[in-house]
Amino acid sequence: MRLEEKLQQYDELILLMAQRVNQMFQLAREALNEADKEKALKIVEMDDYVNHFDEDINLKASEMLSLFQPVAKDLRAIIAGIKISTDLERIGDYAKSIARFIIRNEPLDEVLLSGCNELFDIAIAQFNLTLEALRTNDVKLAFKVPEEDEKLDAGFIRIVTEIEQAIYTKETEWKIPIKIATLLRNLERAGDHTKNICESLIYKVKGQHIDFG
Repeated sequence: MRLEEKLQQYDELILLMAQRVNQMFQLAREALNEADKEKALKIVEMDDYVNHFDEDINLKASEMLSLFQPVAKDLRAIIAGIKISTDLERIGDYAKSIARFIIRNEPLDEVLLSGCNELFDIAIAQFNLTLEALRTNDVKLAFKVPEEDEKLDAGFIRIVTEIEQAIYTKETEWKIPIKIATLLRNLERAGDHTKNICESLIYKVKGQHIDFG
């Protein structure tokens, strides 16, 4: 099989991995709203598949590097793929952390769910934008993701503050704000990794080293 065909399979595998991670976050939101521990357990299982994707991508990258000794854009595509896979694996871990929160804790009330859903909206929109940039190799879309991440960071701070206030004023029966903050921190950190993915995509397509911070 030619290197070009191997690279196409490689890109398709990375995209499948990204789609699986996206499904994990969609399911995490459903599980949180429905207090569905079975769905949460499914997310934990899905993370095993994501880890297998990561291993498979790294194996394919090693094979291409040893068999073809690629240069220029082909080498960039392989290196970027390894980095993207690593970031996707970390994002999957954050979805799994949310699932474990659902499994271990009582259902959230409407006050808390409202804030969580708002941040989920921002995070999922950001990941969808990243997924589309990956699917199309669209650098312009990749450059838009950091702007979305600023919204996610600002939303995280605001929503956690609002939830803490709701707890202290007894608008909710929850007593431990740190647990909710930790839950939402998973979304904020996942956003950071989408920026990393976009940095890798830009390097793959343009050969430019970008640091979105």
